[in-house]
Amino acid sequence: MIFSIFQILMIFLVPVLIIKYHNFVISRWIGTIGTAYLLGILVAILIYVLNVIGLNITPNSDVGEIGSHLAISIAIPLLLFSANLKEARKLSKMVLLSFASLVTSAVIVSAITFYVFGNTVAFGAELSGMAVGLYTGGTPNLNAIGNIFGLDSTTIGVANLSDMIIGAVFYMFLLLLAKPLLSKILRKSDKEVYVKEASNIENIEDLDLKKFVITKELINRFFIALGIALLGAILGIVVWLILGGVQGRMTDFLVPVMMITVTVLGIVVSFNEKIRKTKGMNILGQYFILVFSFALASSLDFTRMQGLFNDILVLYGVITVGVFVLHVIISKFLNADVDCTIVTLTAGVYGPAFVPAITKQIKNDDLTVPGLIIGSIGYAVGTFLGVLLGLLFLL
Repeated sequence: MIFSIFQILMIFLVPVLIIKYHNFVISRWIGTIGTAYLLGILVAILIYVLNVIGLNITPNSDVGEIGSHLAISIAIPLLLFSANLKEARKLSKMVLLSFASLVTSAVIVSAITFYVFGNTVAFGAELSGMAVGLYTGGTPNLNAIGNIFGLDSTTIGVANLSDMIIGAVFYMFLLLLAKPLLSKILRKSDKEVYVKEASNIENIEDLDLKKFVITKELINRFFIALGIALLGAILGIVVWLILGGVQGRMTDFLVPVMMITVTVLGIVVSFNEKIRKTKGMNILGQYFILVFSFALASSLDFTRMQGLFNDILVLYGVITVGVFVLHVIISKFLNADVDCTIVTLTAGVYGPAFVPAITKQIKNDDLTVPGLIIGSIGYAVGTFLGVLLGLLFLL
């Protein structure tokens, strides 16, 4: 009982510290979500070591499981509420084509990799579908798709760990080598127009706590997100009952239906300007994503990871490299400039949070706003695309 209480406190307090110190060097390199996973993994390793030496410490699996499902089902609508998808109409044709190139690359490479190698990996179809969502919208999509397919927390956690390792290495490549290398292949940016008119979009992953104030409106938005999650859960139970109400299988329907519901309604509600402009939703949404990430990582079972980690690491490593190469090839045929190619890749693979650092590094601030818009679009479409491809792979 005491350890369960301590476990709950850790799950909800560690993300607060991550947000507060989000400019710490580790968070700047692997992101706040990566930091949450890293800290959770360290907790899981400590528990594993203590059990090996004879201390019997068993985390409450229900706390981690229920906490992670609830957290991500609240986080997704909050993040989508902040996404100004209407801004997509302001993007230039080249930016939209470049993002289409990334999506096409993610679909083709994930499909080829699955049929060549992924079908030999445990849960290969689901993991390949998760990769499609990951490389079009970032980590939240990967986790949503994993929950929709009902994967266990260890498999989803290992997928995140693999992405964290590969993502950190690939991000260093994007920062240091991508532009010098791709400048030899793609044309240079020359007074390109990336947005057709001024945009007022904000970075939905800005974690400046000085701007965070708990208001009546923000509390209201939280309860809207919670209500959507509860509605999704109820719909999931209804589906379970309609299909026979088999004992022990309720969560097989509850979780997928809940994830789809919060995504669809999150997108619908985002078109309400009053809700979309509520201050602080992005920080609240990111907080619950971090709660999910830490809860999931800290409950990893290392006795079940052997073999699975190596397979997923190879799978995602091949897809990452393949998506990059194909995206560059298509960009060459589209005559896209090097800066646009790099930024759309960053927005899709990592999400909006990493866009400003990349545009600063390549010295093209004109692409910051388009990158943020693309990241928001990726959040919205990545989950549906990944689920669709995952279902196709399962056939």
